[in-house]
Amino acid sequence: MTIEANNSQILDSYLPAYYMVPEEWENGRLYLVEQLKRISNSVNLKEIGWFLDEEVISGKQFFPGTTNNQAFRTILRVVVDFSPLAIGTTSLPHNVKVDSNFSLIELWAAGTNATGLTGGPINQPNITYTATDIVITSTVAYTRCYAFMEYIQEL
Repeated sequence: MTIEANNSQILDSYLPAYYMVPEEWENGRLYLVEQLKRISNSVNLKEIGWFLDEEVISGKQFFPGTTNNQAFRTILRVVVDFSPLAIGTTSLPHNVKVDSNFSLIELWAAGTNATGLTGGPINQPNITYTATDIVITSTVAYTRCYAFMEYIQEL
């Protein structure tokens, strides 16, 4: 059995459940190291379930940029609590460094009316951002509302 040196660089989010490990220790050791790398890469490519009010890594990767053609770019996420959201336009700081390296990937919000037991998404054009704030315009009042901003900070 031959072990390819670059197997761990394969971008694959699916991991087969069963493998045959080589009998000889040297081949088996190389095989196990490569499988651990594949597992780490696969786990790290999954979306991370932490939705915090501070900048966190989302677990998503964006295609390589212009400054480093080999490296995927990390997508970051921040959550802004707009609760309660009143009818009209509301702006709150996102605390993200927005400069010439910043690129928005996704921006969305969702609101819940705990009294009426209703809710819904808030999408474009009712949610935008500026260099300092997220801006939501709503025709419905929500007791709870969260805005989610995903972005990259590299070209």
